[in-house]
Amino acid sequence: MHDILPVESIQERDVDLIILEELSTDNTFCEWFVMKLGLPKLSKIDGTWRSITDYGLGETDLIFSYYSENQKIYVLIENKITATFQEQQYERYEERKKLYIKDKLCNKAYSVLIAPQLYCENQNNFEHFVTYEEIIGRLEFTASKRNLFKSQLLKIGAEKLRRGYQPINSTPVQEFWTLIWDLVEKNYPDFQMKKPGIVPLNSDWPKMLHKNLKNITFFYKLTPGYTDATLKGYPDEVKYKLKNHLFNNVSIVEHRSSFSIRIQSPQIDKLKNFDNQKLKIEKGLNNLKKIKDWLLEVDISSL
Repeated sequence: MHDILPVESIQERDVDLIILEELSTDNTFCEWFVMKLGLPKLSKIDGTWRSITDYGLGETDLIFSYYSENQKIYVLIENKITATFQEQQYERYEERKKLYIKDKLCNKAYSVLIAPQLYCENQNNFEHFVTYEEIIGRLEFTASKRNLFKSQLLKIGAEKLRRGYQPINSTPVQEFWTLIWDLVEKNYPDFQMKKPGIVPLNSDWPKMLHKNLKNITFFYKLTPGYTDATLKGYPDEVKYKLKNHLFNNVSIVEHRSSFSIRIQSPQIDKLKNFDNQKLKIEKGLNNLKKIKDWLLEVDISSL
């Protein structure tokens, strides 16, 4: 009997309840969760709620509320195992987030994803995410009988994705990305962008590299209009020095294991006509070029 799985399958609602229990009963898990996401440090826990529908903008799987010093933080959590994102699902999370702040229900809000690692690595919407595998590791670290059982359930969820994951190409999105690739090849030869192959519907972050800037990836995050140079593996000292050299309209955005140099650029709809948005796309690519030229000018390798 020891080789028989405790359940045949696990659904997203089952994982919701596991995470709900952890965020509601284990302060150390909450602290770890906030730290893993790279969010403001937790001072006091306010509560966690499941399946919240507000503003007529769809459902939030879980809302975790906490205080960081005197600021109230909302964490809007989307949980996925295998299901693809619904149309405009991420955008609705972002809208709800803005409205919570506008209505003074919280001071800051973040949209985050919980999903198997393979899912997280193949989505281009949520910048903040925690993988099932990381949660499994955390539960196994505490090593209580209850947590070991819950980690086993999460393993079933992660394995469910590994068995069935197969990226599905979206022809309209692939064609749109190919037109961006062609534009980069012709007008921005310093950037290396891989010619698009299979491009799933939710793919939203065309990425580029530069041969003289190691461990830096350039993204045009189309829907929100973020043009980012994301630096991974650089010490905090480099980040602090770069802050002293920032030019107009440029900001530094921290992620859980990296940080980005960002310029706000035009928002792009990858499902609409490319030619009608070409000037906006060129403006975004020009902003990436500005960031690239600046990084080369400050000689990041010497910082």
